[in-house]
Amino acid sequence: MLKNRTFLVFLVFMFLVTGLSGCYLFPKEEEVLAPPLIEPPEITYETLEATRGTIEKKITAGGNFVSIEQGNMFFKNRGGRLKKVYVKVGDIVEKGDLLAELDSGDLENQIKQQKIHLKKAETRRNQVRANSGDKYERAMAQYDVDLAKLSLENMQRELDESKLTADMAGHVVYVDYNVREGDYINAYQPLVRIADPNQLQLQISGAKSTDFKLGMEADVTIKKKTYSGTVVMTPADMPLDTPENLRDVVRIDVPDLPKDVKMGDDAQISLILDRREDVIVVPRNLVRNYMGRKYVLVFEDGLKKERDVEIGLETPTEMEIMKGLEEGELIIIK
Repeated sequence: MLKNRTFLVFLVFMFLVTGLSGCYLFPKEEEVLAPPLIEPPEITYETLEATRGTIEKKITAGGNFVSIEQGNMFFKNRGGRLKKVYVKVGDIVEKGDLLAELDSGDLENQIKQQKIHLKKAETRRNQVRANSGDKYERAMAQYDVDLAKLSLENMQRELDESKLTADMAGHVVYVDYNVREGDYINAYQPLVRIADPNQLQLQISGAKSTDFKLGMEADVTIKKKTYSGTVVMTPADMPLDTPENLRDVVRIDVPDLPKDVKMGDDAQISLILDRREDVIVVPRNLVRNYMGRKYVLVFEDGLKKERDVEIGLETPTEMEIMKGLEEGELIIIK
């Protein structure tokens, strides 16, 4: 029994020795350090200071000088087969010059024959008078002369009506090249247009033409020199029967037009539609629009904030801020 008790004590002793020595077999745990605190980078913005200035809404456009005195040339009293057109675009004509002609058949030969008939009738009348014929015979001879004259006049008028002549001097600016020799052309069908090169105005057309109003003053730049002009015709002033291609036309009169300006020369115009002075003006791209709401980003108390604004005059590059932004405040660009 003593032997068993001694063995039991030995086992306990070995267990304690093994347990205590086992603690020294594990490595010593290292102290876990807290991660260093990283300060966030400071946010910086590129800004623009709101300032007062002048904003102008204006039109800039180009145009060409055209004649204000133009006339369409056409056969007035009759139509017929076109024999020939004698002019082309760019020609200079004088009043009375032959422009075109209808085919008159052998009318010229008939006129020559009728002139001979008239001379025969006049000779017969003179013969009757010389031979002291009675009054009835003399009357009949005069009637023959009158009839021959009347027939000749009708033929001559018909020949004249077959010839189209210029009723004004100027430059030929249009010829209807769709009508060819031998084609039938109606009376009053425009065939040639003539323009007076001495009476010019600047003509502008396009989508911007509706912004022009009669009497507006405009700056007209011709060959790098600027002149004053006045709007004298706009689409609103056009007659209802104006051709479609002329319904968006604006014309500007330049009183001191240089003498070397010709039809077709180009020029640039600048016309101020509206002007505001001493107002807050910002670049257009800084005003944001979301669902009809207009706002800008401002830098206030070190923070970025949205600020609703009320817009006034607008141009393609700038906007007037009527409410929501004060002079000196910083607008965030990016």
